[in-house]
Amino acid sequence: MSTQSNFSSDKPVINQEDDQFQRYNFSKRIAQTIINRKSSDCIVLGIYGAWGEGKTSVVNFIEKELNQDATVVSVKFNPWRYNDENALLMQFFQSLANGLDTKLKTRSEDIGSLLKKYGGLLSFNIPYVGNPGEKIKQAGELLDGLDIETLRSRIEKALIESNQKIAVFIDDIDRLDKQEIHSIFRLVKLNADFSNITYVLSFDEKMVSSAIGERFGDGDSVSGQSFLEKIIQIPLKIPVAQPEALTKFCYKFINDCYSENGLNLPDSQIERFGRQFNSNILIQLKTPRLAVRYGNSISFAVPLLIGEVNIVDLWLLEAVKIFYPTFYDFIKANPIFFIGMYYDRYFETKDIDKSEQFIKQIDNLSASFSNIEKEAIKDLLVELFPSLSGVFSHYVQSHSVDWDKEKRICSPKYFNRYFTYSVIKGELSDIEFENFILSVSDNSISEVYEKIKALIEESSPEAFLNKIRLLERELDWNIALKISKAIVAHSELFPKNEDLFRLDFEHPNGQVVVFISQIIRNQSDVEERLMVAKELIETATPMSFACNLYRRIVPNLYDDRGEETIFTKDEFKLINKTLIARALKQANGEPLLEKFPEECLLLFSAWRDVDETRFNDYIRNFLNNYPSKVDSLIWAYTPEAQSSRYPKPYKTNLTQVRFKYLISIIDKHIIYDAIKIVHKEEELNSVEVVWADGYDKNPSEINAIRQYVYWYNHSS
Repeated sequence: MSTQSNFSSDKPVINQEDDQFQRYNFSKRIAQTIINRKSSDCIVLGIYGAWGEGKTSVVNFIEKELNQDATVVSVKFNPWRYNDENALLMQFFQSLANGLDTKLKTRSEDIGSLLKKYGGLLSFNIPYVGNPGEKIKQAGELLDGLDIETLRSRIEKALIESNQKIAVFIDDIDRLDKQEIHSIFRLVKLNADFSNITYVLSFDEKMVSSAIGERFGDGDSVSGQSFLEKIIQIPLKIPVAQPEALTKFCYKFINDCYSENGLNLPDSQIERFGRQFNSNILIQLKTPRLAVRYGNSISFAVPLLIGEVNIVDLWLLEAVKIFYPTFYDFIKANPIFFIGMYYDRYFETKDIDKSEQFIKQIDNLSASFSNIEKEAIKDLLVELFPSLSGVFSHYVQSHSVDWDKEKRICSPKYFNRYFTYSVIKGELSDIEFENFILSVSDNSISEVYEKIKALIEESSPEAFLNKIRLLERELDWNIALKISKAIVAHSELFPKNEDLFRLDFEHPNGQVVVFISQIIRNQSDVEERLMVAKELIETATPMSFACNLYRRIVPNLYDDRGEETIFTKDEFKLINKTLIARALKQANGEPLLEKFPEECLLLFSAWRDVDETRFNDYIRNFLNNYPSKVDSLIWAYTPEAQSSRYPKPYKTNLTQVRFKYLISIIDKHIIYDAIKIVHKEEELNSVEVVWADGYDKNPSEINAIRQYVYWYNHSS
């Protein structure tokens, strides 16, 4: 990638070889007309063109041709430098004098000296602020016994006697304010209309007509046009740049951007850009300056965002900024219209209100457009934001995971990046993430962990997971396995947020479990898949994470997504054995119920499925040794609930369903026998069983025991 961006300064050109829009011959003919002109009368040529169309280049071409002829003297005057008419008059004649002094001498007169005096005297007719006596003194020194008309006649005579033509160029008049524009025209028409002088004035005719019209006549551009016709004897519109030449000119900037930044886009993306640019952007490419501005825009944006966004989307958005600027501002300020859906999921219908509101905004923004331009911007918007197809047609485009993978502007995860030109705080740089993936093969598991930790610290667990999950079906097996091993050993990097009603798999901890289970599922080799599953279950920390991973990879013969499980029943049992062996080893003689109170239900179920006899022996011995723990056991199986009123989980009733589940795991008689040892008959029967219908009843452990006894007595 280039370390420097190649910005264009938008400078006008001078030499014929730089003429890309076939204006040199046009300029050359104007120069020849000036050279061959027989009359000595002052004449004013107007070079008309819109901003950025190339007027200054045409003026440069004319001057270049005139400079090759010894009979013509060229003088340039820049009116931008003077902020009042007094200074304008004096400096104009000063510039004219300086330009003629070295080139134009007559035998009887120093024309330059005469012009300086003339300009000085004219300035005294302008209202003066300062010392009147000083002004009168200066005027007397300048006049030296001459009046203005006598001085003017001597200048006229000297210019005619010189037998040379003088071309005076005044450019960019349309950039002046109304008063300054009027001063220039008054100067040319009334005060400087000398013989042998040809004025070449360049400006945007419409802008100047409008400015002058506000000062004269009816105050409109028609009045301004009438005024111009009195000043400009020969109005010349510069040749319109041919569309083919403008297109070639603009594409050069795009090609330069492509090569300088080392881009390597697939053919499909290049075709996608070309189709949109040719159909919907080029119709707005009216001047070379627009092409230069677009070239500068992408030259600025691409180096900042390369690798972080979709380059074609970036090029197209920058085109919207240059060629449809009001739409760019609207997109930036109203993301809800562009990254939100136009489909009401609750009612499963099109969101009519949102669609109508959006269409109204688009119609207002494109009110001055032609029908072709309206269709062009709509097509361009749908290309950038596919969900808009639901607005302009009956086709509804839902969010696609490919938008995230391709870093599209239509992805909520990337939208802001296109406008900030940076990876904002909390986001994860795609370049850094891709470099991480490339480095995994050469790093140890501990090094992979350190890099994952660093990426999360500079962004968030969610940001890392968003990117890694996009690759979960594509990652090389060895890379994916190394990342998985690093994660299961340090699952604390992905906490479980305590958000009310947020499903487990929506938390970072749940998402990383989904990712690892998908990596295991990707492996087609049966033995390798089983070996990895067992290893990850055995090494995952803490135990709660190992149990969550277990639930995900071996939930049932058929999992909760309706897909056939990746393990057979026999493989399932081998994984169970791994989990139970790991739990017993980690408990080191401590009861599982106390060592893993949150996971004991799953551990008991897994153990019973793989070795019911040994499990029953374990429970019997546990309750024989610690009969009082029967209360904790039943309490562990008592369901929990939560609500918006009570967001913290609370115990409810030991329902018949949960009772049946409990005794499907543990022999009901073993539990009942332990209850009889701990609780006397009077304690169990002295108070009626309470069945809570909400949080207010707040069930207790002893009530859960009574509920168990109730279901035990009512079971067959």
